[in-house]
Amino acid sequence: MYSILLVEDEFHINELLKETLEKEGYGCVQAFSGTEARMLLEKYQYDVVLLDLMLPGIPGEEVLKDCLLYTSDAAD
Repeated sequence: MYSILLVEDEFHINELLKETLEKEGYGCVQAFSGTEARMLLEKYQYDVVLLDLMLPGIPGEEVLKDCLLYTSDAAD
């Protein structure tokens, strides 16, 4: 099963994405701020990150840099 990190501060959009993806068999983890996303990226590996750019705390552009930093394939 693929694991997807959903990073979206709008609760209803985040929930809609989660419900839709889980119905299709994907595992989803939700983050509602850039800070929360960064903490999750430091601890876990994800196959896909769906990222809103306008986030409270750390902006999406900075989280994108973290995605590259914490992705093991990015070092190759």
